[in-house]
Amino acid sequence: MRFLSHFSMAVALAAVGTLAVTAMPQEAQAAKKKKEKESAVKISKEVQPKVAAIQAAMATETPATAKPLVDALLAETLAPDDRFVAGQLAIQLGGTLKDTGLQEKGIIASLDSGRTAEAQLPAFNFFAGNFAYGAERWADAAKYFQVAYDLGYRDNNIEPLLAETYFKRNMPVEGLAKWTEIMNNANASTTKAPESWYRLARDRALASGNKDLYATWSTKWATAYPSGDSWGDAVAASRRSSQADSVQNLEVLRFMKATGSLTTARDYKEFAEEAQRKNLFGEVVAVLEDGKSKGIVSSNNPLIKEVLEPAQKEVAGDRASLPAQPSGVRGSGSSSVMMNFADVWLGYKGYDKAVAFYEAGLTKPDADMNRGYMGIGTAHAYAGDYDAAKQAFAKVSGTRAPLAAMWQTWIDQQTAPAPVAPAAAPAAEEPAS
Repeated sequence: MRFLSHFSMAVALAAVGTLAVTAMPQEAQAAKKKKEKESAVKISKEVQPKVAAIQAAMATETPATAKPLVDALLAETLAPDDRFVAGQLAIQLGGTLKDTGLQEKGIIASLDSGRTAEAQLPAFNFFAGNFAYGAERWADAAKYFQVAYDLGYRDNNIEPLLAETYFKRNMPVEGLAKWTEIMNNANASTTKAPESWYRLARDRALASGNKDLYATWSTKWATAYPSGDSWGDAVAASRRSSQADSVQNLEVLRFMKATGSLTTARDYKEFAEEAQRKNLFGEVVAVLEDGKSKGIVSSNNPLIKEVLEPAQKEVAGDRASLPAQPSGVRGSGSSSVMMNFADVWLGYKGYDKAVAFYEAGLTKPDADMNRGYMGIGTAHAYAGDYDAAKQAFAKVSGTRAPLAAMWQTWIDQQTAPAPVAPAAAPAAEEPAS
């Protein structure tokens, strides 16, 4: 991260010249003069010769001779106007000498004087924070950055700098809360918080070792900037914070496939082998052919001969043996049997049939309701019936709830209206001839 190292500011201490103004009513003229009189900086008689000596030394070929004079003046107990002038001199001389320590003293003196112009307060506070940050005085940096931020300063990466002051003090919860505030403010304005901020906050959450914070911020990233990478990270974070059995792991992998976050041959291997263990031949074939089409699973990958080709040989007979509806299952059929048939139909893209079998499974004694509703939601989502999918996912609780919430967020992204392109500016009319 880049930080500013030098800051120079011109100091106008010369006598005010004559200013020509347009005529104005007498009362307005008097009010203007009163305001100028009240705001004008007045150097005390005691300080005037010291300022003159400093200015004279600064004007020589060896301006460094002015530094002890400036330091001595800043060390005095000064009236607000005198302190402001001393600070401005320190800023100017520090810029000339490239002395950041002197510049910082000048900035602080100017702020402490209470006489810094309102328009300059945001920048002055930022640079005071920047100097403190460079000196690793994190609390001071946070104080000044916050004031600058509250005054509307948005340059020089102030947002990540402000948040970082908390992480530097080993305060990850507070730092991420500050990121939340910053991003909410940005998103409420005309400028959306950039993806780099989400990545940085996610990194800090991960580094904290708090699994819940990592899961929260990886999901925020995927919500704001959906992609295979961001959703893959959200899934990885969710896996860290929960213990999933084999069935739940397959449910996670199905979500990864939908969101494009199966990005490595290892991902496809995990999915194919998980489905293979459950004799879901259609799903094995579908996922590995998807990996091949994307160039992620190469034609010479052992998965082709060891997993894909054997599954392809089973597909025709397996599908022909499936009951087309729950009533075709021999015997009463337990809940798990019905849901296993639903999983098979899901792999063959028979989404309506999959839903029917999941629903039948829900009516049986000792049904795993969360597994059933997760399956129903997944089948509807794969089929593009997003309203029905959200209704099903909303009924999921327990350890599957985080995955159901991610599905709902992803569906919202698919159904969100496309951003409206700005209207073209009307062509300028030709001047009348």
